[in-house]
Amino acid sequence: MAMQLSDENFDEVVVKNEKPVVVDFFADWCAPCQVLGPLLEKLAEDFSGKFILAKANLDKVPELAQKFGIDRIPAVVFFKNGKPAGGFIGLLPEANIKKWLEENL
Repeated sequence: MAMQLSDENFDEVVVKNEKPVVVDFFADWCAPCQVLGPLLEKLAEDFSGKFILAKANLDKVPELAQKFGIDRIPAVVFFKNGKPAGGFIGLLPEANIKKWLEENL
């Protein structure tokens, strides 16, 4: 299950984590986000603990989105050693996301 990010727990969940963290920037009103979320959760299970999945609701953490230049959603950012190391914008097919994860892990 994905962790919910807030301004308060971002450093603990993302920056200080030894594992890579995939952050899903989304909004409840965004239809593509509603499709992408379950896909990412399934892939997090398939990759069994190789990365942490975290979700950032733009309506609740707008400053966080601004800090990382998120201006379109859904947006996914791969953090390695607490720093952004890649990502993608939009809804991609599951096979493409899986390939992207394999390349980044």
